[in-house]
Amino acid sequence: MERTAIILAGGSSSRMGEDKGLMLVDGKPMIQHVIDVAKGVVENIIIVSNNKEYEKFGHPVIQDEIKGKGPLGGIYTGLKNSKTQLSLVLSCDIPYVNASLLNLLISHSEDSDITIPQKDGVTHQLMGVFSKRCLISFKNALDDDNLKLITLFEKLNLNIVDASHFSGRLF
Repeated sequence: MERTAIILAGGSSSRMGEDKGLMLVDGKPMIQHVIDVAKGVVENIIIVSNNKEYEKFGHPVIQDEIKGKGPLGGIYTGLKNSKTQLSLVLSCDIPYVNASLLNLLISHSEDSDITIPQKDGVTHQLMGVFSKRCLISFKNALDDDNLKLITLFEKLNLNIVDASHFSGRLF
């Protein structure tokens, strides 16, 4: 089955003072690390960002359809523009993510709307497999300005995968 990676590169990066996806880690932008891993796992990559500078990475850059709605708005935009039923959603600021973790999530996503990892009791909502079936629920949450991801996720068919055997550095 063909899949798309939706890389979220939005946000104001107010804590860091610069666009975090473009910050260098081991000599290359954080987002490039994520792209490199995603390329080995999926067939298509799109970047959700309002910053045109991300076009230099050679993948479609899509601006938020509903601005100012945080990660929920970015995921919604990505899912709406994805041409595949399942999409791997990844934040741009996880440069140490690896294919083993992504493949684990994909392998556990078949019957779920959303599949996300949990490490040491903490779920990671900006790394997971999302189905297009989520679009209506996401749109309704955006319309109601209910932007808290985990609250919305728990109303859907959520699968939380134990990722305790992976290094915390991946997250």
